[in-house]
Amino acid sequence: MECLIQYLDDLEDLVYAVALKAERIREAIQYFLLITTAAILQVFAISVALWHPPFALALAALLLVGMMLHAVLTYSPDAYAN
Repeated sequence: MECLIQYLDDLEDLVYAVALKAERIREAIQYFLLITTAAILQVFAISVALWHPPFALALAALLLVGMMLHAVLTYSPDAYAN
């Protein structure tokens, strides 16, 4: 009976080890996608600025306004800390 309990304990350890590794792999994939998206957006922004500068300026202004609106409307837990 003790051998069965030891076997189940090892199996449980294996399952949780796989879950922890899967989390690290997920974080690495998210980081890779973030870096790839940032690079693609920078190339797009440079090409738009070379192709049509007034459109690029208008797009930058809209993005700035959107980021400022997001900063104002999002909840910050530090704002309500005592």
